[in-house]
Amino acid sequence: MFKRTRRQLAMLNALVFFIFLVGFSAILYSHIHYRLLSGADNMLLRLEKRLESRSLDELYRSGRRDPAGDRQIVYLFWGRQGELLEQIPKPFFPPDELDPLRSKLDSRSLHTVNVGGFRYRVLTLPNPVKMTPEGDEAVVASVQLVRSLEAEDKVLGSLKLDIAAGCLAGALIAVVAGFFLAGRALVPIRRSWERQRQFAANASHELRTPTAVIQARAELLFRHPGRTIQEESENIAVILNESRRMGKLIGDLLTLARSDSDQIQLRTAPARLDRIIEDTVRAFADLAEMKNVRVTTVISGPLSFLGDEERIRQLLVILLDNAVKFTPPQGSVQVIGTRQGNTLRLIVKDSGCGIPAGDIPGIFERFYRGDKTRSRGDGGTGLGLSIAKWIVEAHGGKIEVHSEPSKGTEMRVTFPVRKM
Repeated sequence: MFKRTRRQLAMLNALVFFIFLVGFSAILYSHIHYRLLSGADNMLLRLEKRLESRSLDELYRSGRRDPAGDRQIVYLFWGRQGELLEQIPKPFFPPDELDPLRSKLDSRSLHTVNVGGFRYRVLTLPNPVKMTPEGDEAVVASVQLVRSLEAEDKVLGSLKLDIAAGCLAGALIAVVAGFFLAGRALVPIRRSWERQRQFAANASHELRTPTAVIQARAELLFRHPGRTIQEESENIAVILNESRRMGKLIGDLLTLARSDSDQIQLRTAPARLDRIIEDTVRAFADLAEMKNVRVTTVISGPLSFLGDEERIRQLLVILLDNAVKFTPPQGSVQVIGTRQGNTLRLIVKDSGCGIPAGDIPGIFERFYRGDKTRSRGDGGTGLGLSIAKWIVEAHGGKIEVHSEPSKGTEMRVTFPVRKM
């Protein structure tokens, strides 16, 4: 699937780049063509200004160019009957190639004509003088100033070849770069896809187990419909426990799914971390006493902050639950809350079994289970620390773990104190 997507992205990127390159080349070519043509036109128009002070008949009789004129310009003098009177210099155009030049002799015009396979820029100037000062009829009806565009066409021809070569090279580079960039762009998508696929597989596996247990125990109940609730209490208890576990798993899955899609918004309000610690530790007192685990707190004064109190409470419950769960009898758990400048620190330390160094990088991944730190028999879903990490990052903080096997684990949470 990703190979096909990569090809499609590469081709799309290459096509967009090629269209952009062709468009830019067309604009560049049009601009240079306009500038070259404007340069030729300016020469003709400057010469027209100089000829306004001279008689066209006098210029025709002299047989010489305008002394200040452009040497590339040819003068064509036309008579009243449309006949060519003179070419300066002569002969320039063969008589059989003059037809394209005979058009538009009656009015002033500036246009391009093709003569003998070459392009020329032509400025036609009708003779405003009908009678000479001597009283004779003016011989010249109009004069055409003709400038060859051969040099400009050579430049434009070379430019076309350069643009074509550039577009071809650009297309090849765009294809290669498109494949490379598409591959780079698909790396996070492929990683996310693999994570989602693994997440879905793990979720299906986790849900399949309690579902199978509930179904099996329910079938056992139906095999002995005459038994009392007391006699079937074991099966009912198993069904109840697995149902609770499934409900917790589904709740955790929904929390993570909503966090991934940014559907969960923090309810930011003034709160006190010291009170959250005290209330949560008090709630865990019975569980810790049952396991003969001692839980103590170290709180350095009021710890006010701006955040989501319920989410911070959920974070502390997850950390305390793990700490108490994996601490053996006669062990201890310590919860520390301090403030350093504009940062709050929450530390949960235990004297439990610890986490192997190879498992530490993966403990915040969803459904991750280490050999000792997480097991289905402990009732965990493998999602708690993933939710904890999301809560911390949603508050702009970070969570770190320091652990040694058989010595204990320390979870360190820091997040900024926002202004109220």
